[in-house]
Amino acid sequence: MTEIKPLLTAFERFAYGTSLHTAFTDLLDWMLLPFKMHENAEAQSAALDTYRNHKKVNELVELVKIVGDLSEGFRDPLGELYMQAISNGHNGQYFTPELICDMMAAISVGNPTDGQTVADCACGSGRMLLSAAKINRHLRLYGADLDITCCKMALVNMLLNSLQGEIAHMNSLSNDFYRGYKINTTLVNGYHMPYYIEFTEPEQSYIWLKPIKEQPKFDKPFEPVRAKSPINGVQGSLF
Repeated sequence: MTEIKPLLTAFERFAYGTSLHTAFTDLLDWMLLPFKMHENAEAQSAALDTYRNHKKVNELVELVKIVGDLSEGFRDPLGELYMQAISNGHNGQYFTPELICDMMAAISVGNPTDGQTVADCACGSGRMLLSAAKINRHLRLYGADLDITCCKMALVNMLLNSLQGEIAHMNSLSNDFYRGYKINTTLVNGYHMPYYIEFTEPEQSYIWLKPIKEQPKFDKPFEPVRAKSPINGVQGSLF
């Protein structure tokens, strides 16, 4: 992504006076704030007032605008910013290049129908989900990751592109569930406005594997079924 330099410059301006990692996690939280579904209009208005009163609101708005512009076409500028400014490959956090994601999505997703589900159990910043959306944006997209920062990046990418599905902060191997985010859209003045609902109960998740119900136990010995009339067949031969 050759346009990353203006984003890096704007991010460093926003992060001035704090660590880059802290600034990045704050950026994600502030980007998510306007999209969160609150219980009532008063709470929603209070959240927006908090956003407007940010001490670096001008730098924040400029940064959000750059991220939004670079996200056109289901791209992942947040993932690029994270790799170059934050992780630098620490803990193996190099995300799959977008062209490789596009190829893998074309191979695995094929020609899906509207509403078909696509899941990524280690979604990172959500690049595989974005590549699936390039094929059909009306899919139901589900992602999970152990890193909460990655989950929030994937969540922002879903919201910026008005996609629908769920992002879960969980351990896909042990099935330990920590937090989930359901993403949907609502029609406002002719536009499909994205929003998310945060939850902590694993039973509400479509990604978390629900435990298998206990099989019924038999209280008496099994009796084989016998034919009502004798069968006088002759065993055949293969030759």
